[in-house]
Amino acid sequence: IYTPSQHHLNISMDYYCSAKFTELQVHVQSRLLYNCCKAYPERVNLDWLEANPGRLFHTDTMVEDRRLMLDNKSCASCHHGCYKYEEQGLTSAREQHKNSAVINDRHAPMRHLEMSLSTDCNLTCMYCSPEWSSSWQRDIEKNGAHNLDGYRLDNDSFSTLWSKIKQKSRSTGSRFFELLLNEIKLADGLKSIGILGGEPLLNNQLGEVIDVAGDKSIVITTGLGVSSSRLSNLLKKTKNKKIKFTVSAEATGKLFELLRYGISWEDFQEKVKMIEDNGNEIKFCSTISNLSVLDFARFYDTYHERHAIMVASMSDRPFLMPHVLDDQSKQNFMNETRSLDNVPHFQHIRKSIDKDPTDQDRRNFGNYLAQFSSRRSIDTSFLPAHLIKWCGLKPN
Repeated sequence: IYTPSQHHLNISMDYYCSAKFTELQVHVQSRLLYNCCKAYPERVNLDWLEANPGRLFHTDTMVEDRRLMLDNKSCASCHHGCYKYEEQGLTSAREQHKNSAVINDRHAPMRHLEMSLSTDCNLTCMYCSPEWSSSWQRDIEKNGAHNLDGYRLDNDSFSTLWSKIKQKSRSTGSRFFELLLNEIKLADGLKSIGILGGEPLLNNQLGEVIDVAGDKSIVITTGLGVSSSRLSNLLKKTKNKKIKFTVSAEATGKLFELLRYGISWEDFQEKVKMIEDNGNEIKFCSTISNLSVLDFARFYDTYHERHAIMVASMSDRPFLMPHVLDDQSKQNFMNETRSLDNVPHFQHIRKSIDKDPTDQDRRNFGNYLAQFSSRRSIDTSFLPAHLIKWCGLKPN
């Protein structure tokens, strides 16, 4: 049973968020439903879904959470991803959904669906985890868990089992996948479908989702960690279709290669150009962590004139949040971006870094960076010397 903290009960907050009434994220292989990308998940009961077609977006939990929100009360799933950070004076993802329109219907139709088809992925992005990446699963199987002060990153039993099952058996033949395709057909009011991973461009069932989507807008979120030949073949099939790409990146050069380990900056740029040449719309999704703060301005300068860029703040790992930086790094960012004062992205980052980190987060950041880079033989000497000294990192 969820009980808000006493501190949370003592503060005044508007709990409403439109994402709760419009968005659903589905993790196919684990049968998890997230009523927005930051919500705490629930596992769907397949017998219930089969007996209640068309209700994937209206489980009892989701309907009750929306009732609490309309009564301006906290709910567990949203406290997990947003409210608890706002209690600490930090920014949260829901601030990006604030608007004047309020949806009062707890049974409002789903507008936006995101599907994570599987965890198959060639990259081990620094923010990611075994829950979303098979490469992360293999790394932990080989090198063990990341153990920090009050934080542990490890494989769970489901991830371990799943990694041993062939893709065809766990996707095409899965009962949930077939039920999910049927939910898409039944979803009146559904406007867009987002396809996530792992790396969705590696998934052989991507074509089935595209076929069943009909005239709905499709957005494929990718880190571009695939071969050029595979990307080329997919682009040929999607030419002249309503398919857009959201590309995950937020830095350039060596810092890009650290944050998005498994793909070079040069290779990434070449694949972006392939998509551009094919005529597909591109939007970048930039995860703003402490490390990406160091180089986001250069990434923005590289791409913002050609493509839209949206930002999402790191929250799942406290020691990677934007404010966990030394004072000199923060001041350098402020100085380098003065000409961008009117750009909302940079206003958001300035607000995010305007908080002192805890000593625990500083130490955990240094230890995690050391473990991550050591396992991959990454030379971190390119990072600012003042940051290396502050977090206690010993360069490889």
